[in-house]
Amino acid sequence: MGRNKAALDPYGTGSMLAIAAGALRAAGAIEVVSVGGDTELGPSVGARHLPDRHPDQGPLGGIITALEWSGDDLVAILACDMPFVDAEIVRSLVRAAAEATDCGVALICVDDRPQPLTAVWRPRALGVLQEAFAAGERAPRRMLDRVGHRCVTPDDPAKVVDIDSPADIERYAPTGRRPPSDRTEAQERSHG
Repeated sequence: MGRNKAALDPYGTGSMLAIAAGALRAAGAIEVVSVGGDTELGPSVGARHLPDRHPDQGPLGGIITALEWSGDDLVAILACDMPFVDAEIVRSLVRAAAEATDCGVALICVDDRPQPLTAVWRPRALGVLQEAFAAGERAPRRMLDRVGHRCVTPDDPAKVVDIDSPADIERYAPTGRRPPSDRTEAQERSHG
């Protein structure tokens, strides 16, 4: 994108971090935490800032940081590049995680593609994630079979489109949103 996606307000509805934080709060989150990035942005939207223990090491490090910090049984993780995410997405993940007690994560899947950054993780997955991270792994998607997972298909896939480029802002504009199955292969690979 060339700039901080979390601070981006692509459609005049608030920063993407504010949208994610609002979805979490509306779903009943006890506390909203922003991992890594701008130290001022999280607090500006009422979220605690938590420094990433593994900065510039990819999304798996951020998930590990959140799980190490939290003492909760379920930890909702939302990427801050989804301008249409809402509380129902979060609630559906919490319900799936509560039902799938044998799984380390419940996550959104669209077109059979898991989205580990739109997920509810269990802290018991932490040991497996830490071990893989220490061995050089950075992509949470490659950890799903090791921790056990349950896929949740959203009722409206447009709610979980992510904005990765200025072209995506135009592409997914509210008047002409398309589901993520329209994403290019290169965009798919950029999400680990």
